[in-house]
Amino acid sequence: MLVAVLPASPKTAQETIRVLLEADQLTSPVGVHAIYRDLSKAPREFCAHAGFHAVAGDLNDATSLDLGGADTVFAITPPRYDGSDMMQWATIASENTRLAIQKAGSVKRLVLLSSMGAEQPSGTGEILTNHIAEEILKDVVPEIIFMRCAYFMENWAPAVLTVKSDQPHFDSPITPLDYEIPMVAVTDIGKACATYLMAIHIPKHPYVIEVQGPQDHTVKDVQKAFEEAAGHAVEVRPVEKARLATFFGQFLPDASVGPFVEMTISFLPGGILARKADNNSSKDVRLYRGRTDLGEAIGRMYRSL
Repeated sequence: MLVAVLPASPKTAQETIRVLLEADQLTSPVGVHAIYRDLSKAPREFCAHAGFHAVAGDLNDATSLDLGGADTVFAITPPRYDGSDMMQWATIASENTRLAIQKAGSVKRLVLLSSMGAEQPSGTGEILTNHIAEEILKDVVPEIIFMRCAYFMENWAPAVLTVKSDQPHFDSPITPLDYEIPMVAVTDIGKACATYLMAIHIPKHPYVIEVQGPQDHTVKDVQKAFEEAAGHAVEVRPVEKARLATFFGQFLPDASVGPFVEMTISFLPGGILARKADNNSSKDVRLYRGRTDLGEAIGRMYRSL
């Protein structure tokens, strides 16, 4: 089988490609046709593999996207934090992905990296980009799989710098501190996506997978993991809802602040996605649980920065 990865530079794509190339050594041949806007982003370890082929292509330009006769596509709607309209970007990227798939004429299966809450048409802020992608791509090929991922454990990576500071601490936009939410490591996302890219039979259309870690976690769990990694006490500073705009405004362009505030509020207590979880309305979808523990993920981030 030949899997086209569009685009191939995000960490989730890299982890998925790694699993696909490892599977090629153990089972039937798997080829990867990886599309990069900048070919220098293709890791050397991938380029050394006979089944890996990197090509240039830009999601901004549908005519530049060549899927190389792939029968399966792994698609991602990469975030954009340049101050432009992220919903407009999601529409452009998804429509161009659809055009590329249609032009190829060989694709039978699409696996789309998405997010928990992507089924909601409003009220979820930045997550709405995934809803847009799902709506545009939901019928482009016979087999469609939506990988709706939980909160990335790697979202805590920026906290490593303040944890390593003279006053070890980190800010948390998730409150209260003992509120549990599902979290998942990027390595497990890669394994999940590769699993369904290579699956033999897909029973539903579209087939929805919720990708989560071994268990739900609180911010206090994150604090404990940082303390274990650092070997000393770490203060957690909660960011209450009224301060979320100021918090995100410190590192996001103005156009992105509102969507990130709405997204955060959507999964906090009382939010639209929190109500969904409380009502168990997702029991009609399949749950994929990864194996990477929060402490393992935090420890890896702490050592790498």
